[in-house]
Amino acid sequence: MRFVCFLILFFSTDLFASDRELPVGTFRGVSFLLEKNGVSIFSNKDVHYNKSTLQITKVSSHIYDFTFTVYLQLTSDSKALNDTRIDRYKVIWASDTMGALINQREEYDKEISEFLLSANIFTIKSLVSTSGIIETQTYKIE
Repeated sequence: MRFVCFLILFFSTDLFASDRELPVGTFRGVSFLLEKNGVSIFSNKDVHYNKSTLQITKVSSHIYDFTFTVYLQLTSDSKALNDTRIDRYKVIWASDTMGALINQREEYDKEISEFLLSANIFTIKSLVSTSGIIETQTYKIE
């Protein structure tokens, strides 16, 4: 009987989980933070100018492409840095508002990422490889 209850719970959870989707579109960056051992080592507060966007495109059922574009200038006199990175993630939902992002790019498949959707904010927190640095990025969903 317990096994039957488990099967019902498993299939109903799987059924509802398939209804959840990440928001798609282009979202404005609100903040970023790099920390190690709980101590901030670099954030948007440490730069003169910062502009970032995240574009999310749905590829298939639980697969999404994320295009991260970052433009920042450390000081008013320094050269601006610009970078774009495209990653493909498999989304695994843990609840209605949070889950894990599994990077499908082989060179980044050791990175552990999780996300949180709350109100109009999308937050991604990633453990960057073996460096021990945790990167948190926050975007406004409009």
